[in-house]
Amino acid sequence: MLINKENITSIIPQKAPFVMIDALLNADQNGFQSNFTIASDNLFLENGILSESALIENIAQTCAAGFGYLNSLEEDGEPKIGFIGAVTQVQISNPAKLNDQIETSVHILSTFDTIHLIEGTATSNGEVLLSCQMKIVLA
Repeated sequence: MLINKENITSIIPQKAPFVMIDALLNADQNGFQSNFTIASDNLFLENGILSESALIENIAQTCAAGFGYLNSLEEDGEPKIGFIGAVTQVQISNPAKLNDQIETSVHILSTFDTIHLIEGTATSNGEVLLSCQMKIVLA
């Protein structure tokens, strides 16, 4: 584990109650991995089911954490702010439920200057919940 739950907000711009990742598990130039447990007080939980938009946000925050961590290793040490340029190829496979532990993997498909095309997948108990592609722009 690279960044735990207590320190995750040091590398992402989101603050409670909008934090959708618990820990950054791995980060390198190829991609990132995070985890997240769905708690009963989650803003996006309705009737025990987490909304698909929360899973997309989970993938985006995994990117923020991964890029933030990598940027913190550089000379200036400051994480850069990122923006979602586009979300495409969204595939919803299974619902995410209360108390599920979400494992999220992000693979960097290509990079041009500060624009990154990523593919993200959120899974729980070995089942894909949601996958998508995003264009992330770092400022």
